[in-house]
Amino acid sequence: MRPGPLWAGARDEPASRLARDAAFVRGARSLLSDYARLRAGQALVLVYAPEVKAVCRAIGMIAAGVGIGVRHVSAELDWPATQQRLEERCDAVLFLERGQSHHTRALLHYLATHSRPRAYRLFGATPETLRHGFQRRRATLRRRNWELIRQARRTGRLTVKSSRGTRLTVGLDRGAPWANTYGEPADGYPGVLPPAEVNTRSADVEGVLIADGAIGSNIGWPLDARLGANPITLRISHGRITDVHARHALVRDLVEEFLGVPRCNEVVEIGIGTNDGIPGFVPSDLLLNERFASFHLGVGSADEQSAEANLHLDFILGECEIRMGRQVALSRGRFALPTTVPLPDRRRYEVPVKLHDAI
Repeated sequence: MRPGPLWAGARDEPASRLARDAAFVRGARSLLSDYARLRAGQALVLVYAPEVKAVCRAIGMIAAGVGIGVRHVSAELDWPATQQRLEERCDAVLFLERGQSHHTRALLHYLATHSRPRAYRLFGATPETLRHGFQRRRATLRRRNWELIRQARRTGRLTVKSSRGTRLTVGLDRGAPWANTYGEPADGYPGVLPPAEVNTRSADVEGVLIADGAIGSNIGWPLDARLGANPITLRISHGRITDVHARHALVRDLVEEFLGVPRCNEVVEIGIGTNDGIPGFVPSDLLLNERFASFHLGVGSADEQSAEANLHLDFILGECEIRMGRQVALSRGRFALPTTVPLPDRRRYEVPVKLHDAI
C-alpha cells in the first residue's frame, strides 16, 4: 500500500499517536489490504462505537494515507445515517465495535438486498486488537480453519490436555455444523474480526477442564479476564458443568451465579482459536482472547427467537494439546502443517444462533 495524503483527522491527538505507533499501523494496513481487500482509489465507510472513536480516526488516517477514500459515521446515530453513507460510493464498510454490535438486523437486511459493499465487524476494536490480531494473513488462517474442520469431521473425536491438568474428551457429530470465522463475508453475513476460530456444538463432553488462559462473556466480565494466576477448574459430565473450583472467591462466585441460571451449565460451544499471531491474553474481556491459538469451551443458554437474550461464557485455555483422533492438531501454540489440498475461498456453512450477536 503506497502512502498518500494524510487524512484531515490527523488533528485528533490520541488518534495521531496511534497512527504513529508502528505495530498499530502494521495491523491496520493488514486489516485494510488483506482482510477488507481495499486498494488505493476505493472507498471505505467506518461506523464506530463512541468508545473506540480514536481507533476509528487512526484507521481513517492510515487508510487515507494509502489513497483510500474514508467517510465515518457514529454507530449511535439511527440506521438511515449509516445507510446514506453506504448508498454513496462504498466498496467496504467496517463496523468498529467495543462490545455489542450496532444495527445488526438493519445491516443483515441491507446486505440481503444489495450486492455491495463488503461488510465487516471488528469486535473489541482497541489498540491491542489492531496491534496483535492481524499478524497472520487471511489465506493462512482460512486454510488452517478448513483443515481443522476436515480433520474433526473425519475423526469424530477430540481430546484436550494441558500441563495444568486438563483432561477432556469430546465426541463430535460428523454431520454437525461448524462456524468458521476468519474474517470473510459469506452468505449475507459480514466478516467477523479479529480472526480466527472454528467452533461447533456437542453434548458428548466428559472430563476436567482447567481454564488458565482467559474468560469471556457476552454480558461482560467485571474482573481482569486473564486466568493465569487464578485458574478455574470445571468438572464436566454428559455435556454439563457439575462442579466448579477457583482459588479466587469472587471469580468462583461469579461463575457459580452464571451456572445457576437455568440451562446455563450446558456446554454450547467447542471452540479452537486459530490465530497464532496473538502473543498472549489481554486483561479486558475482548474477542481477541478467544482467537488465541488454544481451546475454549462455551456454556450458556441460547434463545432461538432472540439473540439478545442469549447468555454465554467462554473458558479459554492457555497452552494445551489438542488431538483429533490420534493426530496432534495443536501443541504449545503450534498447529500441525496443513494439507496441500486446495480449499475454496468461501464455502457455505451454518451460523449457530448463539453467534448472531457477533455478526
